[in-house]
Amino acid sequence: MSRLTQWLDHRMEVVAIENWKDLADLSGVPLQTVRDVSTFGTLAMLSRSERRFLAAALRVPLGRLEKLGDGEIDWIDDDYFYDAGVRGRPRPSQEDDASYWAPKETMAEDRGTPLVGRIRASGRAEPDEDWQEEWGRHIPKRFGKGHEVYALQLESSGDSVVLRNIPAWEFREGQAAVYCWNGWEAEGWFGNVHLQASKARVITADGQRHDLDVVNVVRIGKLIVQWTG
Repeated sequence: MSRLTQWLDHRMEVVAIENWKDLADLSGVPLQTVRDVSTFGTLAMLSRSERRFLAAALRVPLGRLEKLGDGEIDWIDDDYFYDAGVRGRPRPSQEDDASYWAPKETMAEDRGTPLVGRIRASGRAEPDEDWQEEWGRHIPKRFGKGHEVYALQLESSGDSVVLRNIPAWEFREGQAAVYCWNGWEAEGWFGNVHLQASKARVITADGQRHDLDVVNVVRIGKLIVQWTG
């Protein structure tokens, strides 16, 4: 068994990917191609884009994955995590750790969590078009590292939901805000979300079901906590 195959087997456990089909679904690389990579222990059959998507699913840089595939390095350590374009991402061991997401007091120079819009009673997530960093509203708490984290106010109660941007390919189901391109703008819905092969189903608080095409999903904000204050 090649070192690449051994590492792939092990790495999927580290990032909580259960099997080759799940890896194929998360990366967008065809299942048979993923199996060929494992069987032959090489990335040679992958295009550059497929390698990039596979690396993103496994949360390592493309360059380091290619070095492993070419035999230039023997292994990528378990505690090494990388997400292109996402700073402050929690490691798998912190993902469900309540202490990581507990709100922290903020310094004067840190205004806290941006409160950038609202969620209507219908579940529609609407941005505040006039929001600016200098004078826009903030929740006076910072959640996690504060990166890629924002809040929307619930019109029905005045509470706020704190959300974290995550790549659409890693989300399966749960409370989230889904932003989908409708042809001229990104339309947002907040509720209980379930991603299927081609559809993103959102059940909003009013009980309505909204089926969105996964290919048009541009961003997902996963619920961290509902905040009152």
